[in-house]
Amino acid sequence: MAGREIHGHRQDSKAAFFFALLWVVAGYSSSSVAQEARSFYEGKTIQLFVASGAGATTDISARLVGRYLGKHIPGNPGIIVQNMPGGGGLLGANSLYNVGKPDGLTILAVSRANYLDQMVGRVEVKADFRKFNWIGSFNKSPMMAACRTDTPYKSIAAIRGAKVPPRFGQSGTGSISYVFGSLVEKILDLKIKNVTGFQSGRETDLGMERGEVDCRATSDITVIRAPWNRWVKENFVTFVLQQGPEKSTLLPPVPTVAELAPPESKPLVNLMDIMLAYTEFERPFATSPGVPKERLQILRESFERMLKDGEFTADAKKLLDWDGKTYLSGEQLQKKIEVTVTQPADVIKRIKEILEES
Repeated sequence: MAGREIHGHRQDSKAAFFFALLWVVAGYSSSSVAQEARSFYEGKTIQLFVASGAGATTDISARLVGRYLGKHIPGNPGIIVQNMPGGGGLLGANSLYNVGKPDGLTILAVSRANYLDQMVGRVEVKADFRKFNWIGSFNKSPMMAACRTDTPYKSIAAIRGAKVPPRFGQSGTGSISYVFGSLVEKILDLKIKNVTGFQSGRETDLGMERGEVDCRATSDITVIRAPWNRWVKENFVTFVLQQGPEKSTLLPPVPTVAELAPPESKPLVNLMDIMLAYTEFERPFATSPGVPKERLQILRESFERMLKDGEFTADAKKLLDWDGKTYLSGEQLQKKIEVTVTQPADVIKRIKEILEES
Protein backbone atom coordinates (compact mmCIF):
# COMPACT_ATOMS: atom_id res chain seq x y z
CA MET A 1 0.00 0.00 0.00
CA ALA A 2 2.80 2.35 0.98
CA GLY A 3 4.64 1.62 -2.27
CA ARG A 4 1.58 2.47 -4.27
CA GLU A 5 1.14 5.75 -2.40
CA ILE A 6 4.77 6.76 -3.07
CA HIS A 7 4.41 5.80 -6.73
CA GLY A 8 1.26 7.86 -7.06
CA HIS A 9 2.99 10.85 -5.45
CA ARG A 10 5.85 10.61 -7.94
CA GLN A 11 3.39 10.46 -10.84
CA ASP A 12 1.56 13.51 -9.50
CA SER A 13 4.86 15.35 -9.10
CA LYS A 14 5.90 14.51 -12.65
CA ALA A 15 2.53 15.65 -13.98
CA ALA A 16 2.70 18.86 -11.99
CA PHE A 17 6.22 19.53 -13.21
CA PHE A 18 5.18 18.83 -16.80
CA PHE A 19 2.23 21.23 -16.70
CA ALA A 20 4.29 23.86 -14.90
CA LEU A 21 6.90 23.58 -17.64
CA LEU A 22 4.22 23.95 -20.30
CA TRP A 23 2.87 27.02 -18.54
CA VAL A 24 6.33 28.60 -18.37
CA VAL A 25 7.05 27.83 -22.02
CA ALA A 26 3.65 29.13 -23.11
CA GLY A 27 4.08 32.26 -21.01
CA TYR A 28 7.56 32.85 -22.39
CA SER A 29 6.32 32.29 -25.93
CA SER A 30 3.41 34.68 -25.47
CA SER A 31 5.69 37.28 -23.87
CA SER A 32 8.30 36.98 -26.60
CA VAL A 33 5.68 37.32 -29.33
CA ALA A 34 4.26 40.42 -27.66
CA GLN A 35 7.75 41.87 -27.18
CA GLU A 36 8.60 41.17 -30.81
CA ALA A 37 5.47 42.97 -31.93
CA ARG A 38 6.32 45.94 -29.70
CA SER A 39 9.90 46.20 -30.89
CA PHE A 40 8.64 45.90 -34.47
CA TYR A 41 7.52 49.54 -34.48
CA GLU A 42 10.84 50.94 -33.30
CA GLY A 43 12.45 52.90 -36.13
CA LYS A 44 9.47 52.30 -38.43
CA THR A 45 7.15 54.78 -40.13
CA ILE A 46 3.36 54.40 -40.26
CA GLN A 47 1.51 55.72 -43.30
CA LEU A 48 -1.77 57.31 -42.20
CA PHE A 49 -3.97 57.85 -45.23
CA VAL A 50 -7.00 60.13 -45.17
CA ALA A 51 -10.11 59.23 -47.17
CA SER A 52 -10.91 62.91 -47.80
CA GLY A 53 -9.35 66.09 -49.07
CA ALA A 54 -7.42 68.60 -46.98
CA GLY A 55 -9.44 70.67 -44.54
CA ALA A 56 -12.38 68.29 -44.13
CA THR A 57 -13.16 67.06 -40.61
CA THR A 58 -11.85 63.59 -41.52
CA ASP A 59 -8.58 65.25 -42.49
CA ILE A 60 -8.46 67.33 -39.31
CA SER A 61 -9.03 64.24 -37.15
CA ALA A 62 -6.38 62.26 -39.05
CA ARG A 63 -3.74 64.95 -38.67
CA LEU A 64 -4.56 65.24 -34.99
CA VAL A 65 -4.14 61.48 -34.53
CA GLY A 66 -0.97 61.63 -36.61
CA ARG A 67 0.54 64.09 -34.12
CA TYR A 68 -0.23 62.04 -31.02
CA LEU A 69 -0.57 58.31 -31.80
CA GLY A 70 3.12 57.61 -32.41
CA LYS A 71 4.18 58.56 -28.90
CA HIS A 72 1.72 56.05 -27.44
CA ILE A 73 2.87 53.13 -29.61
CA PRO A 74 5.80 51.20 -28.08
CA GLY A 75 8.85 51.99 -30.19
CA ASN A 76 7.43 55.44 -31.04
CA PRO A 77 7.21 55.09 -34.83
CA GLY A 78 6.97 58.14 -37.02
CA ILE A 79 3.63 58.84 -38.69
CA ILE A 80 3.22 60.43 -42.11
CA VAL A 81 -0.26 61.69 -43.02
CA GLN A 82 -1.27 61.65 -46.66
CA ASN A 83 -4.61 62.53 -48.26
CA MET A 84 -6.26 60.05 -50.60
CA PRO A 85 -9.55 61.69 -51.61
CA GLY A 86 -11.89 60.32 -54.24
CA GLY A 87 -15.18 58.52 -54.62
CA GLY A 88 -16.56 60.02 -51.43
CA GLY A 89 -13.93 58.15 -49.41
CA LEU A 90 -14.03 54.90 -51.38
CA LEU A 91 -10.65 55.42 -53.06
CA GLY A 92 -8.93 55.27 -49.68
CA ALA A 93 -10.99 52.27 -48.50
CA ASN A 94 -10.36 50.34 -51.72
CA SER A 95 -6.64 51.05 -51.53
CA LEU A 96 -6.35 49.90 -47.90
CA TYR A 97 -8.26 46.72 -48.69
CA ASN A 98 -6.49 45.76 -51.90
CA VAL A 99 -3.06 47.40 -51.73
CA GLY A 100 -2.27 47.98 -48.06
CA LYS A 101 0.26 45.48 -46.71
CA PRO A 102 -0.91 43.42 -43.70
CA ASP A 103 1.98 44.60 -41.53
CA GLY A 104 0.34 47.16 -39.26
CA LEU A 105 2.15 50.06 -40.90
CA THR A 106 -0.80 51.37 -42.91
CA ILE A 107 -3.78 53.09 -41.29
CA LEU A 108 -6.77 54.79 -42.87
CA ALA A 109 -8.94 57.56 -41.47
CA VAL A 110 -12.14 56.12 -42.89
CA SER A 111 -15.07 58.09 -44.25
CA ARG A 112 -17.58 56.94 -41.67
CA ALA A 113 -20.62 56.35 -43.90
CA ASN A 114 -18.84 54.32 -46.60
CA TYR A 115 -20.21 51.05 -45.23
CA LEU A 116 -23.59 52.10 -46.66
CA ASP A 117 -22.04 52.13 -50.13
CA GLN A 118 -21.08 48.49 -49.64
CA MET A 119 -24.54 47.59 -48.34
CA VAL A 120 -26.36 49.04 -51.34
CA GLY A 121 -23.94 47.42 -53.78
CA ARG A 122 -22.25 50.40 -55.36
CA VAL A 123 -19.96 49.10 -58.10
CA GLU A 124 -17.19 51.45 -56.98
CA VAL A 125 -16.81 49.53 -53.71
CA LYS A 126 -13.93 47.04 -53.89
CA ALA A 127 -13.75 46.29 -50.17
CA ASP A 128 -15.57 44.44 -47.43
CA PHE A 129 -15.67 46.78 -44.46
CA ARG A 130 -16.23 43.84 -42.12
CA LYS A 131 -12.76 42.53 -42.95
CA PHE A 132 -10.85 45.67 -42.09
CA ASN A 133 -9.03 45.52 -38.76
CA TRP A 134 -10.68 48.38 -36.87
CA ILE A 135 -8.44 50.29 -34.46
CA GLY A 136 -11.06 52.48 -32.82
CA SER A 137 -13.08 55.65 -33.13
CA PHE A 138 -13.61 58.73 -31.02
CA ASN A 139 -16.70 60.88 -30.74
CA LYS A 140 -20.28 59.71 -30.95
CA SER A 141 -22.66 62.13 -32.59
CA PRO A 142 -26.31 61.03 -32.46
CA MET A 143 -28.67 63.36 -34.25
CA MET A 144 -31.16 65.76 -32.73
CA ALA A 145 -33.56 68.43 -33.95
CA ALA A 146 -34.08 71.89 -32.49
CA CYS A 147 -36.18 74.86 -33.55
CA ARG A 148 -36.08 78.54 -32.75
CA THR A 149 -38.05 79.18 -29.56
CA ASP A 150 -39.87 82.13 -31.16
CA THR A 151 -41.54 79.79 -33.69
CA PRO A 152 -44.61 77.59 -33.09
CA TYR A 153 -42.52 74.44 -33.48
CA LYS A 154 -41.92 73.56 -29.84
CA SER A 155 -42.58 69.81 -30.08
CA ILE A 156 -43.11 67.06 -32.61
CA ALA A 157 -46.85 67.25 -31.95
CA ALA A 158 -46.77 70.97 -32.74
CA ILE A 159 -44.84 70.34 -35.95
CA ARG A 160 -47.30 67.65 -37.01
CA GLY A 161 -50.26 69.92 -36.37
CA ALA A 162 -48.80 73.05 -37.96
CA LYS A 163 -50.51 74.52 -41.02
CA VAL A 164 -47.14 75.53 -42.43
CA PRO A 165 -44.30 73.00 -42.14
CA PRO A 166 -41.09 74.17 -40.46
CA ARG A 167 -38.12 75.13 -42.62
CA PHE A 168 -35.09 72.94 -41.91
CA GLY A 169 -31.67 74.21 -42.97
CA GLN A 170 -29.66 71.67 -45.01
CA SER A 171 -26.42 71.61 -46.96
CA GLY A 172 -27.79 69.16 -49.53
CA THR A 173 -29.86 66.06 -50.13
CA GLY A 174 -26.99 63.71 -49.34
CA SER A 175 -26.19 65.14 -45.93
CA ILE A 176 -26.80 63.19 -42.74
CA SER A 177 -29.22 65.86 -41.50
CA TYR A 178 -31.28 65.53 -44.70
CA VAL A 179 -31.42 61.74 -44.40
CA PHE A 180 -32.35 62.03 -40.72
CA GLY A 181 -35.08 64.52 -41.53
CA SER A 182 -36.47 62.30 -44.31
CA LEU A 183 -36.58 59.29 -41.98
CA VAL A 184 -38.25 61.32 -39.23
CA GLU A 185 -40.91 62.49 -41.69
CA LYS A 186 -41.76 58.88 -42.56
CA ILE A 187 -41.53 57.46 -39.05
CA LEU A 188 -43.51 60.19 -37.27
CA ASP A 189 -45.88 61.10 -40.13
CA LEU A 190 -45.13 64.80 -40.39
CA LYS A 191 -43.98 67.31 -42.98
CA ILE A 192 -40.92 69.52 -43.06
CA LYS A 193 -39.63 71.91 -45.72
CA ASN A 194 -35.94 71.48 -46.50
CA VAL A 195 -34.03 74.65 -47.34
CA THR A 196 -30.84 73.47 -49.04
CA GLY A 197 -27.72 75.23 -50.25
CA PHE A 198 -25.93 76.07 -47.00
CA GLN A 199 -22.23 75.39 -47.47
CA SER A 200 -21.47 74.24 -43.93
CA GLY A 201 -22.94 73.66 -40.51
CA ARG A 202 -21.68 77.06 -39.37
CA GLU A 203 -23.43 78.72 -42.30
CA THR A 204 -26.65 76.87 -41.47
CA ASP A 205 -26.38 78.22 -37.91
CA LEU A 206 -26.10 81.75 -39.29
CA GLY A 207 -29.15 81.11 -41.46
CA MET A 208 -31.07 80.11 -38.35
CA GLU A 209 -29.98 83.26 -36.51
CA ARG A 210 -31.03 85.39 -39.50
CA GLY A 211 -34.46 83.72 -39.58
CA GLU A 212 -33.92 82.06 -42.96
CA VAL A 213 -34.82 78.69 -41.43
CA ASP A 214 -36.81 77.66 -38.36
CA CYS A 215 -35.14 74.42 -37.37
CA ARG A 216 -31.95 72.47 -37.67
CA ALA A 217 -31.06 68.79 -37.44
CA THR A 218 -27.50 68.18 -36.31
CA SER A 219 -25.43 66.08 -33.92
CA ASP A 220 -25.84 66.42 -30.18
CA ILE A 221 -22.18 67.31 -29.73
CA THR A 222 -22.89 70.59 -31.56
CA VAL A 223 -24.34 72.06 -28.36
CA ILE A 224 -20.92 72.37 -26.71
CA ARG A 225 -19.65 74.87 -29.30
CA ALA A 226 -20.68 78.36 -30.35
CA PRO A 227 -23.26 79.54 -31.12
CA TRP A 228 -25.19 76.60 -29.67
CA ASN A 229 -23.81 76.91 -26.15
CA ARG A 230 -24.97 80.54 -26.17
CA TRP A 231 -28.31 79.63 -27.73
CA VAL A 232 -28.99 77.15 -24.94
CA LYS A 233 -28.23 79.73 -22.23
CA GLU A 234 -30.38 82.36 -23.93
CA ASN A 235 -33.23 79.91 -24.67
CA PHE A 236 -32.92 80.77 -28.35
CA VAL A 237 -33.70 77.17 -29.36
CA THR A 238 -36.08 74.47 -28.17
CA PHE A 239 -35.00 70.85 -28.58
CA VAL A 240 -37.82 68.75 -30.00
CA LEU A 241 -36.31 65.35 -30.79
CA GLN A 242 -33.23 63.16 -30.45
CA GLN A 243 -32.17 60.11 -32.40
CA GLY A 244 -31.76 57.60 -29.59
CA PRO A 245 -32.10 54.81 -28.71
CA GLU A 246 -29.97 56.01 -25.79
CA LYS A 247 -30.66 59.51 -24.57
CA SER A 248 -27.86 62.00 -24.95
CA THR A 249 -26.29 63.40 -21.80
CA LEU A 250 -25.73 66.68 -23.65
CA LEU A 251 -29.40 67.39 -24.33
CA PRO A 252 -32.45 68.15 -22.21
CA PRO A 253 -34.74 65.12 -21.64
CA VAL A 254 -36.49 65.37 -25.02
CA PRO A 255 -38.05 62.22 -26.53
CA THR A 256 -36.27 59.86 -28.87
CA VAL A 257 -37.57 58.84 -32.27
CA ALA A 258 -38.40 55.36 -30.98
CA GLU A 259 -40.39 56.77 -28.06
CA LEU A 260 -42.64 58.79 -30.39
CA ALA A 261 -42.89 56.25 -33.21
CA PRO A 262 -46.16 54.32 -33.61
CA PRO A 263 -45.89 50.51 -33.55
CA GLU A 264 -46.32 50.26 -37.33
CA SER A 265 -43.20 52.41 -37.82
CA LYS A 266 -40.88 50.07 -35.92
CA PRO A 267 -39.35 48.65 -39.15
CA LEU A 268 -38.44 52.20 -40.19
CA VAL A 269 -36.91 52.89 -36.77
CA ASN A 270 -34.76 49.80 -37.22
CA LEU A 271 -33.73 51.07 -40.65
CA MET A 272 -32.76 54.41 -39.14
CA ASP A 273 -30.56 52.63 -36.58
CA ILE A 274 -28.74 50.88 -39.44
CA MET A 275 -28.47 53.86 -41.76
CA LEU A 276 -27.30 56.20 -39.03
CA ALA A 277 -25.13 53.68 -37.19
CA TYR A 278 -22.12 55.80 -38.07
CA THR A 279 -23.28 58.45 -35.60
CA GLU A 280 -21.77 56.10 -33.00
CA PHE A 281 -18.34 56.13 -34.67
CA GLU A 282 -17.71 59.59 -36.01
CA ARG A 283 -13.91 59.34 -36.35
CA PRO A 284 -13.11 55.72 -37.29
CA PHE A 285 -9.62 54.37 -38.02
CA ALA A 286 -8.71 51.00 -39.52
CA THR A 287 -5.73 49.03 -40.71
CA SER A 288 -5.43 46.37 -43.42
CA PRO A 289 -7.02 42.92 -43.31
CA GLY A 290 -4.61 40.19 -42.20
CA VAL A 291 -2.51 42.26 -39.77
CA PRO A 292 -1.03 39.97 -37.07
CA LYS A 293 -3.25 40.02 -34.01
CA GLU A 294 -0.41 41.11 -31.69
CA ARG A 295 0.27 44.22 -33.78
CA LEU A 296 -3.43 44.96 -34.09
CA GLN A 297 -3.78 44.77 -30.33
CA ILE A 298 -0.88 47.18 -29.89
CA LEU A 299 -2.50 49.67 -32.27
CA ARG A 300 -5.82 49.36 -30.46
CA GLU A 301 -4.30 49.77 -26.99
CA SER A 302 -2.16 52.69 -28.17
CA PHE A 303 -5.20 54.38 -29.70
CA GLU A 304 -7.04 54.17 -26.37
CA ARG A 305 -4.01 55.53 -24.49
CA MET A 306 -3.91 58.44 -26.93
CA LEU A 307 -7.57 59.23 -26.20
CA LYS A 308 -6.67 59.62 -22.51
CA ASP A 309 -3.81 62.00 -23.29
CA GLY A 310 -4.81 65.38 -21.85
CA GLU A 311 -3.19 67.36 -24.66
CA PHE A 312 -4.91 65.25 -27.31
CA THR A 313 -8.26 65.67 -25.54
CA ALA A 314 -7.87 69.46 -25.41
CA ASP A 315 -6.97 69.68 -29.10
CA ALA A 316 -9.79 67.32 -30.11
CA LYS A 317 -12.31 69.42 -28.21
CA LYS A 318 -11.04 72.61 -29.82
CA LEU A 319 -10.80 71.25 -33.36
CA LEU A 320 -13.54 68.61 -33.51
CA ASP A 321 -16.03 69.35 -30.74
CA TRP A 322 -15.07 66.13 -28.94
CA ASP A 323 -16.47 65.83 -25.44
CA GLY A 324 -13.40 63.86 -24.30
CA LYS A 325 -15.45 60.85 -23.26
CA THR A 326 -17.30 59.13 -26.10
CA TYR A 327 -15.43 56.56 -28.15
CA LEU A 328 -15.54 52.97 -29.38
CA SER A 329 -12.66 50.59 -28.81
CA GLY A 330 -11.33 48.61 -31.75
CA GLU A 331 -13.17 45.51 -30.58
CA GLN A 332 -16.44 47.40 -30.16
CA LEU A 333 -16.11 49.04 -33.57
CA GLN A 334 -15.29 45.70 -35.23
CA LYS A 335 -18.48 44.19 -33.83
CA LYS A 336 -20.56 47.26 -34.70
CA ILE A 337 -19.48 47.19 -38.35
CA GLU A 338 -20.07 43.43 -38.62
CA VAL A 339 -23.59 43.61 -37.17
CA THR A 340 -24.55 46.73 -39.13
CA VAL A 341 -23.35 45.63 -42.58
CA THR A 342 -24.73 42.08 -42.35
CA GLN A 343 -28.41 42.56 -43.20
CA PRO A 344 -31.07 40.53 -45.06
CA ALA A 345 -31.98 41.37 -48.65
CA ASP A 346 -35.29 43.07 -47.79
CA VAL A 347 -33.54 45.52 -45.45
CA ILE A 348 -30.92 46.32 -48.09
CA LYS A 349 -33.69 46.94 -50.62
CA ARG A 350 -35.44 49.42 -48.33
CA ILE A 351 -32.21 51.27 -47.59
CA LYS A 352 -31.61 51.65 -51.32
CA GLU A 353 -35.11 53.08 -51.77
CA ILE A 354 -34.70 55.62 -48.98
CA LEU A 355 -31.29 56.77 -50.20
CA GLU A 356 -32.66 57.16 -53.74
CA GLU A 357 -35.58 59.20 -52.41
CA SER A 358 -33.18 61.41 -50.50
